[in-house]
Amino acid sequence: MKIALTIGGSDCSGGAGIQADLKSFFVARVHGASIVTCITAQNTREIKDIYPLPLKEIELQIDAIMEDFDIGATKTGMVYSKEIAKMIAKKMKGFPLVVDPVFLSTTGYSLSSESLIDGLKNYLIPSSFLLTPNKKEAEIICGKKIENARDAKDACIAMHEMGARNVLLKGGHMEGDATDFLFANEKFYSFTLPRIKKEIHGSGCTLSAFITAFLAKGDDIIQAVKKAKGCTWSSIAKSINPGKGVSIIFPTSKHVPIINGEKTKIWFSLQSAIDELISFLPLSYIPEVGINFGYAFPNATESKQICAIEGRIIKAGNKAFQAGECKFGASKHIASIILACMENDKTKRAAMNISYSPKIVEACKQAGLTVGNFSRKDEPPGKSTMEWGTKFVIDSLGYVPDVIWDEGGIGKEAMVRIIGENPRNVIEKLRKICRAEKRVK
Repeated sequence: MKIALTIGGSDCSGGAGIQADLKSFFVARVHGASIVTCITAQNTREIKDIYPLPLKEIELQIDAIMEDFDIGATKTGMVYSKEIAKMIAKKMKGFPLVVDPVFLSTTGYSLSSESLIDGLKNYLIPSSFLLTPNKKEAEIICGKKIENARDAKDACIAMHEMGARNVLLKGGHMEGDATDFLFANEKFYSFTLPRIKKEIHGSGCTLSAFITAFLAKGDDIIQAVKKAKGCTWSSIAKSINPGKGVSIIFPTSKHVPIINGEKTKIWFSLQSAIDELISFLPLSYIPEVGINFGYAFPNATESKQICAIEGRIIKAGNKAFQAGECKFGASKHIASIILACMENDKTKRAAMNISYSPKIVEACKQAGLTVGNFSRKDEPPGKSTMEWGTKFVIDSLGYVPDVIWDEGGIGKEAMVRIIGENPRNVIEKLRKICRAEKRVK
């Protein structure tokens, strides 16, 4: 197993610092080693005290790790002072170093001495393989305001000229979508995901920790940053509130593909619903052909505007298993159902299929869901069963029902389809069906 090292402050609340780094290392499947520079007394509302460890103690930790472990990549977080920065740069010379400059906490408290900026500029930045400041940190380092993309790129170049081999300027504190700017190999790359409007503790630590983990595993810098941003976005979306203050990030290795804003939201909504579905889905609900689940763009008119599982949800032993990733244009069948529904009701953008049984159909009715069905015997030649059958039921009822079922035919498996406004709505309907089925005799 590859090894990643974090050098930074201890956050007793578990939200940031080396605690957040080690959680990120774990879910990225690398062994995490840690060196403590400072002990903080903090929670989700405030920092009560900071105790920087003596230089000798930090140096002994580094020596102990380096003489025993083959470190793949290292990150620094809270180094606090010029003296600590200088010693780390000397000790870690020649190792891939991800420098995450930490000046302030999420709650607004200082996490550095006045000498730190000199320590960064003179020692850590020139030693860094990658420098990962946010907007505020980059402004402190560069000494000028960053108000737009051009300013951000200029700041990246300025920090590169200070000695950083590569620079990632995190855009979480800028207006609009969260766009990060990476200056690597003398080129600019941008990574954009929708902004999640939460006050989060530990997001910066988590991003740099994921990057460090992926570098330790052998990814190049572009791939490491791209994967790390996707993982961090998912981790922010799954954040928790164990305290009475800001939310704490909950690291997950499931990374959102960096495509564009609306596509990412659709992908994440669908994938989150699938994760929940697998956690409670009765295996008897999985048909022989497997389950697919799709979610469409608003006003979608073609299958490539619908995100679905490239494979299916299948039975694997005594568990449900997602075989294939969620991608746009991945499924013809579920897309045909959704598009047929949207022709009549634009709000019906999600659908999934489950196995058919008279008991499940009765459970749908007892759950208070609207139900319709068609017979494949009535299908006109040359027609798509999914499209024709869905339209037949809608035309017969005069509206899009919650459930459409059929009893199959020669070589065709009987099926139940659940239709909803979004993946969450479909899951809620399925849970109602599961509860109602227990009452059906």
